[in-house]
Amino acid sequence: MTSIGIVGTGISGLNLALSLQQAGVDTTVYAEHAPEQMRRTRLPNTVARFHPTVARERALGVDHWSGSAANSAATHISILDTPIAFAGRLAAPFSGVDFRVYRPRLLEDYAERGGHVVFGPRTPEDVVAGIDAHDLTVIASGRESVNAFFPRDPNRSVHDAPQRIICSTLCRGVVPLEPRGASISIAPGVGEIFTFRFLSLHGLVTAVAFESVPGGPLEPITRASYAEDPAAFEALMIDLLRQYAPSVHERIDRAEFAVTGPTDVLQGAITPTVRRPYCEVAPGRFVMAVGDAFVANDPVGGQGANLASASAAVLADAISQDVAFDEWFCRSVARDMWAVAEPVTNFNNSLLLPPEPHVEAILGAANQHESVADAFCDKWAHPADMWRAIATPDRAAAFLAAAGAPAMPIAA
Repeated sequence: MTSIGIVGTGISGLNLALSLQQAGVDTTVYAEHAPEQMRRTRLPNTVARFHPTVARERALGVDHWSGSAANSAATHISILDTPIAFAGRLAAPFSGVDFRVYRPRLLEDYAERGGHVVFGPRTPEDVVAGIDAHDLTVIASGRESVNAFFPRDPNRSVHDAPQRIICSTLCRGVVPLEPRGASISIAPGVGEIFTFRFLSLHGLVTAVAFESVPGGPLEPITRASYAEDPAAFEALMIDLLRQYAPSVHERIDRAEFAVTGPTDVLQGAITPTVRRPYCEVAPGRFVMAVGDAFVANDPVGGQGANLASASAAVLADAISQDVAFDEWFCRSVARDMWAVAEPVTNFNNSLLLPPEPHVEAILGAANQHESVADAFCDKWAHPADMWRAIATPDRAAAFLAAAGAPAMPIAA
């Protein structure tokens, strides 16, 4: 009987474990923390799970939040100092759930269904020592293991340094948008500011995330200490919103506005990286990367958790249909996972650069035509389709025509 070891309890590891469990494949999940410990950690991210991800969770029987008020049915996009300010309605809502709520619940689902969980840190040495316990070991998280087994792929990694410095917070006192949804406020040359409704340990709040161009005027919030001076930190947030996201600033209720606590601030940076996705650690024994262990994109596109879920689905399907987990298997699955990840990575990297003229044309058309705004915002949930739509001027023209915009010239 096939046995799969899964190291890590991020969205890719948990979705993979639940998928294989549903398919009748024997699995062991190696979890650094027990569920009650997960609930006490610092905010790990502010993740938006788009509806294809939610649909996969529904198929796994772990869609616990579809009826939540944290679901968002529209995206509002504005560009500072330009006329661009539009909202696009989504074909299906996306879900904002704190991973300190999401991860322990899915791990409990897996365990309650008979899944085997081993708690405690697992070093690369532990993985190698236990490699014979499983036909295949999958690394789904853990910086130390990722660096040990999966070197950076220079042919697929465009960046060698962070392109944004990040500060994500959970806040009260932000008036909801109408129609209910997320906001993306773009300050050219400065960075981006995101807000959306978020189901946290404190109930329903608003996630406010700053993405600063390194060295830019948003960067001070990524270094400021909330714990040392909460009032000064919140005042800095409000001042930056006033300058660089005025439409968000207008929704601040000054009497109610507050960060929900010192563990609800996340600061740091990610170097967008594609890694070599498998490694032979003993003769005929392989470890394989999935999710962020394989492809880590900057959060600017909101694709991290969704790509992790999609990649886990590809890997689960391959494992459940195969009987040998050799290099041929690893190479084949790596090709299939990259086919999913490549357009996501291309789209995400494009967001870290000033928009090309044909993308500016799409944004201008979305500002004038509701059908274009709806089509453009909805493609965020389908990044491969989005990349096909914006990759070239000809594709942008075809997208606009399909979305019902009048014919217009698009500069190459």
